[in-house]
Amino acid sequence: MRAPRRTLALAATAALLLSGCAGTAVSSSGSDTDSKGGAKTLVSVPGFDADTKTITVGSMVPTSGIWAPAATNITGSEAYFHRATQPGGPLEGFTVKVKNVDTEYNPSVAVPLYSSLKNNVLMFTNVLGTAITKALLPQMKTDKVLAVPASSDQSLISDPNLVPFGAFYATYHTAAIDYMANDEGFKDATYCSLAEDSDFGSEVVHGFDFATKKLGLKTGVTVRYPSALQDFTPQISKLKNAGCEVVDLGGVGAVVQNAAVRAVQLNFDADWIAGNTAYNASLATGAAADYIKKNVRFVVTGTEWGDDSAPGQKQMEEDIKAVDPNAKPMANSYQTGYMAAMTTTAVLKKAIADGDLSREHLLEVAASLGTVDDLGLAGGAFNYGTSLTERKSGSTMSIFTVDSGSPTGLKLKKYGYDSTVAAEYNDSVSDS
Repeated sequence: MRAPRRTLALAATAALLLSGCAGTAVSSSGSDTDSKGGAKTLVSVPGFDADTKTITVGSMVPTSGIWAPAATNITGSEAYFHRATQPGGPLEGFTVKVKNVDTEYNPSVAVPLYSSLKNNVLMFTNVLGTAITKALLPQMKTDKVLAVPASSDQSLISDPNLVPFGAFYATYHTAAIDYMANDEGFKDATYCSLAEDSDFGSEVVHGFDFATKKLGLKTGVTVRYPSALQDFTPQISKLKNAGCEVVDLGGVGAVVQNAAVRAVQLNFDADWIAGNTAYNASLATGAAADYIKKNVRFVVTGTEWGDDSAPGQKQMEEDIKAVDPNAKPMANSYQTGYMAAMTTTAVLKKAIADGDLSREHLLEVAASLGTVDDLGLAGGAFNYGTSLTERKSGSTMSIFTVDSGSPTGLKLKKYGYDSTVAAEYNDSVSDS
């Protein structure tokens, strides 16, 4: 059953951000000139009511079934918009409403939902998942709609209809390999990769090959597996027979637990690297938990709950509490929604200053957005530059281990690992 749409109005009480004549005209464009040909004032467009200064943004996050915990992405977005619309915030004087539709993480479900929502929103703040984003892109281009994707697929970095944020999938893994070799003393180890047989897995393998070559590391085998695989016996056997000592795991969902169960059974005592896509809270207490706690490092951006190492962490926790006093600590997902809203706000702030909220102008703003600070939450500031070809993500990662005593199940091992190899990888992507 599809979850109901969720709407939160976040109204600021301060005076109007933009002054103009006593009322604005309703127009199909996002701006108009005053009667004397002076500065532009905002006018109503789909997703923006000029009379009430209300902005409505779309959100496409799965919230039913196994995806129910992803609703924290929505809370994260609401939390930042709450801050943005307060006195002194970048959207002071405006109200922001977030309308989410449950995509069920299924492109065939997401496409008609997008069509039902597109004429009622100014832009999309959080489109969760690469497959969903890619399925919607053709229609977004036709509609001239801008979206902030919650996806780390590097192929999306320069698309004019998207404003990505955060590090690439491969950046996580290049940084982790750099960390294992130089901080944990595995320079002489044999490195192998176990990756999902998908575009996502291919990105991880690309990053693995880049990092091991740059660092001159000894490599063994690269093993691929089909998505949703549960029995990893053949894959673990190949890794063990190849003498793998450090395994870079590119996967999502329950892959860590399923692989760890077989590793224990086959007495494969390797050290593992996994990205944020493979973490879930059950790892600290489920099957093979002791093996996972001892052997697996998770590379994730930001810091742990309650820590002020990242300047944005305390702020985010305060904002989440303001919109949901009963919110429980979660790894990654609040942060993703929060950063999506922060990126959306950067676009809206500039478009408002320009006096033009039309879809065409939002696309222009996104193409030359400059730099958006991540407050230590998403791998470093994202540089959008002055053109689509200048876009470049951050490369600063944090290393975690699984710990049942941590509020989120992840315990910080090292905050803000600044990987030169990951930075070089990002440069190679931007130059390609």
